[in-house]
This record gives sequence, structure tokens and C-alpha cells, in this order.
Amino acid sequence: MKRLFKILIMLILVLSFFSFNSSNTEAATTKIAHVNIKSGTLTIRSGAGTKYKKVGSLKKDAGVYVYSQTKSGWSEIRYKNKKAYVATKYLKFANSYLMDKKKIYTYIDMKTGEKSKHTYTGIYAPDLKKWDIWKSEDGSYIVDEDKNGLYSGWMESEYVVDIKYPVKVGQSWDNGFGEPNYTRITSISKTVKTPAGTFKNCIEVTDQFGYKRYYAKNVGHVKLVYKGKTLSQLVSLKKR
Repeated sequence: MKRLFKILIMLILVLSFFSFNSSNTEAATTKIAHVNIKSGTLTIRSGAGTKYKKVGSLKKDAGVYVYSQTKSGWSEIRYKNKKAYVATKYLKFANSYLMDKKKIYTYIDMKTGEKSKHTYTGIYAPDLKKWDIWKSEDGSYIVDEDKNGLYSGWMESEYVVDIKYPVKVGQSWDNGFGEPNYTRITSISKTVKTPAGTFKNCIEVTDQFGYKRYYAKNVGHVKLVYKGKTLSQLVSLKKR
């Protein structure tokens, strides 16, 4: 009886292991894309082809998660929690501006000369949404990215929208916390130089007060500027 119990426990552990790895693999390979059409809507179908039944539609700029792509030009998405397909040619795949968990970031405050090191420490998941936890000398904070944007904030507190997706010049949003604080993407092609390196095609985000923040692909925030003067910037980006 004991031997049978041990065998059952082992089977449960093995199945759990493969189930966990399968879900992680799916998450790791999922890509963010947005509907890229001039007008009308994008048809969603039950299968990868025009012969399949129409099950819905997506508006311009709508965000989706792409799980796989076929050689015939279709992308697998989820619609009403079911597998569905849209034509890949009408999607624009998004770059990621999330901080790299495998790197150590060092920023400098240009006024005081103080440096702060930022390292990834784990996952914060108070609900279905998972946040990356980062730690610096000033404390811990959380960041996340989904099909609608890039976010940062504090555990058990509020968060702000750093970038609203899809990324395009003129995209705007409000980060007011009760008071209007309009933020806008003013460029998507800036070259930004810092002691940590030169970053091309950066996003320039400008708020109504004139502060400009720069974000690099696969890196995240690299510089903060106000009236032409650098307030803080990334000085080091190293592997953990």
C-alpha cells in the first residue's frame, strides 16, 4: 500500500512538472501584436483560412497575443477564451520595452551624482496579473507589460502607464492620479547616448510638464530629460 501511494505521488509530480513547463513555454513564445488596418475591422476566423467560419472581428489598433503562425499567413490568437485565427499581414508585431531580468541596471542622478543599482528579484502576483519585482537602494518596485502597454508601480499600491500601446507618435494617455497629467509619445526613432551605450529607435515620451523619458527596445527606461538637461540616465547594463 505504501509503495502504491509513493508511485501515485511520483506520477502527480511528473505530470505537474510537464504541465508547468508546457504553460511556461507557451507564455515564453507568445508575442504581442496590434491590428494594423486603415479602416474597417479585421475578421477573426475559427481556422487558418478564409473558408473557415467568421467568429468575430477586431478594430484598428486592438491588441492581441499571438501564440503561433502558419506558413499560409495566419496567426493563432484567443477570442472569447477559444483558439481563433486572423490574417498575419494585418498585424504589426510589437517590440518589448520591458526591463531585462537577466541584466543589472545602474542609473545615476545627475544632480547629486548618486548611483542606484536595480536587480530583478522575483514575481509579484496578487491576482491573475504577474508583475516583475525589481529592487534598488530606494526600495522595491514592480513592472509589467501586456498588449495594452508598459507599467510600473509599487506592491499593494498604485501604478502608472509608462507607455500606452500600440506605439505610435501622438499616442496619449492620462497618468493623473485624480488630476490631469497627459502624457504623449512624441517620437519613436530617437537615438539616445548614455554611458551604458547608444540606443537607437528609442521611444520619446513627453508629459504635459515637459519631462521627456526615453525607452529602448528590450532594455526599458534609459534617460530622463527636462528642458534639454539630463536629470538621470542609465550608466551601466551588465549581465547578472
